[in-house]
Amino acid sequence: MKRLFIGIPIHSDEALQIRETWRKDEKLNPNVLKWSDPDNWHITLVFLGNTPETEIDVLQRLIEESFTDIPSFKTRLLGIGVFSNAHNPKVLWLGIEDIQPLMSAQTRLVELLQLHGFAIDNKPLKPHLTLARIRNAGHLTPFDSLLSRYQHFISGPLEINQVILYESAQTINGPVYRPLFMKWLK
Repeated sequence: MKRLFIGIPIHSDEALQIRETWRKDEKLNPNVLKWSDPDNWHITLVFLGNTPETEIDVLQRLIEESFTDIPSFKTRLLGIGVFSNAHNPKVLWLGIEDIQPLMSAQTRLVELLQLHGFAIDNKPLKPHLTLARIRNAGHLTPFDSLLSRYQHFISGPLEINQVILYESAQTINGPVYRPLFMKWLK
């Protein structure tokens, strides 16, 4: 079994710079944050969870079929937020302006996965880039200030040009996301 998901890799020097600034912010230090590794940055399209290795060929075929006619495009990171809510933050994230060109393909992929017996959560997709997991938000004021200060953040253009089937491997230093299959967009 492999823990799998399908996503879009994200590379942003601006997001990296902001992340480093926030990591050094003394006002955020009382909170326990687990910062995500920039090498793992992605937007999840479909979470598959524990999947038999024998299904990887089927997954590749379904990704290929779903994204065949989708062109590459540019978008931007936009705004900041937390899940689950400002009173109980668990994840600190940057939003993404638009992945609309991928939405019909993502919907088609979910339908195909379900037809092939994959148990897929049908929650609406909320595209975001996870910057940190919040282990303890005992001091909410720094988060409120951070959210207010960066609510209008806009990055430079990001190229969206591939969809990847990832394996999430747990290590002592946290998860490592390994590409198992890449579908390049047109």
